[in-house]
Amino acid sequence: MRISIALFFLLVSPGIFGQKFRLNTSIGSSVILWHENQNTIDLGAELSFQKPQQKHKIFAALKAMGNIYESSINRSHYTPFNKGPQIGLTEELEAQYRGGQAEGGIIWNTPQISNSIRLSPSLSYYSKSIARKINSISSGYIEEEKYSLHGISAGMGLLIPGKTNLSIQIKIMEPFYENITFYGENAGVPHKTKVSGKAPNYMFKVDISGKTYGLGMTLEILNFGAANNPKSKSISASQAIIPSTLLTYYF
Repeated sequence: MRISIALFFLLVSPGIFGQKFRLNTSIGSSVILWHENQNTIDLGAELSFQKPQQKHKIFAALKAMGNIYESSINRSHYTPFNKGPQIGLTEELEAQYRGGQAEGGIIWNTPQISNSIRLSPSLSYYSKSIARKINSISSGYIEEEKYSLHGISAGMGLLIPGKTNLSIQIKIMEPFYENITFYGENAGVPHKTKVSGKAPNYMFKVDISGKTYGLGMTLEILNFGAANNPKSKSISASQAIIPSTLLTYYF
């Protein structure tokens, strides 16, 4: 994902010299509401640049997510895809989550000096991945599944300037590529399958920012496709809801 964003900058930003750069780093937390409810610690960074006389800016952002604790798995809602000897049939199972996110694009109608309320459309490349690892308390690792979404995101924002700036954004991401990868001790490592679905995904974001610090709150609704390879795990399409909060420092 980092390589894709680097290439994106080279393509869309000729004459990069003389532009104004701004870097920010963030730390926060998310709650992944999916098969289990999992809290994560999130680390993020964003680089943007904009010429003083222009009313748009180009940005690239990365975010990493890692679980704070393991979540207990409800066996009545869990079917292992492992076709070999069943491990941990009666013992307690736990899930670990991790994920990553990358986005790069352009935001219009962002003059650096303006006191007026304005609408600000955006267009970006968006990529999201979430991995779910299953462990048993005594037997250890059992299996893992990873879901990835890659697509184009379009949105509209409302910018309200002041001593403290307020930004409200709504985005829709249409995936052009989805992938599910399964890992397991007896099912082949790794085993990949195509997916069906390509349902749209949604993001709602509110940012409150000053000169140095900012607070962002995001709600993502991600729709993962279903496996259509009959030799792999039969998994239905599912939806993950992820509220998150990030505290940001602007350099």
